[in-house]
Amino acid sequence: MDGYAILVAILAYLVSLSVHESAHAWVALRLGDPTGQRLGRVSLNPARHVDPVGTVLLPLLLAWSSHGQVIFGYAKPVPYNPYLMRNPQLGAATVAAAGPASNFVLALVAAVLLGLLAPDARLGGTLGLDFLFRLVTVNVALGVFNLVPLPPLDGGTIVAGLLPRRAGPAWARLELLAPVVLVALMATGTLGRIIGPAMERAVEFLLRLAWSLRG
Repeated sequence: MDGYAILVAILAYLVSLSVHESAHAWVALRLGDPTGQRLGRVSLNPARHVDPVGTVLLPLLLAWSSHGQVIFGYAKPVPYNPYLMRNPQLGAATVAAAGPASNFVLALVAAVLLGLLAPDARLGGTLGLDFLFRLVTVNVALGVFNLVPLPPLDGGTIVAGLLPRRAGPAWARLELLAPVVLVALMATGTLGRIIGPAMERAVEFLLRLAWSLRG
């Protein structure tokens, strides 16, 4: 087991997850709902977002079994009240979209810093550079995964917010089955085969961007 790789991966994961959840709470606040702020969720402190199983146990087990190559988990959901927003349906979709969007922004920032700071084409080799590289890969993975249009992922909430009202009852029925479908897709590897290429292309694009900054 590569303890160094696991440490870097876990650190990048905690930062990325904290940005994701804080973005949900911050956007909800901007749209008129202070629920997340009152609970201290507009914060980059990982302790504010930790779920004992999803944020600690599951990522550690995956990191250990994959030598730091696979990090997956979840944080405590950020509660919000869409009825405090001017447009509840669109507001909920906007709050949901803020999480993946924040991950893509963080991945871009990390890639830019990596390209500017790396001494050569390895784009790594020190704790700081390895951490930036991990920020790119972890945030792309979080962003793409959470855009899968199935509840309880952010993508499911985004779809629900964009659907016409008449489609609401049908979508509500789908929400009852969606978690089972999601688990089945993950367990069979189907989800990975669907979104894996998108993740790989996004990471490749960002790393090429990072290298282009070196002139």
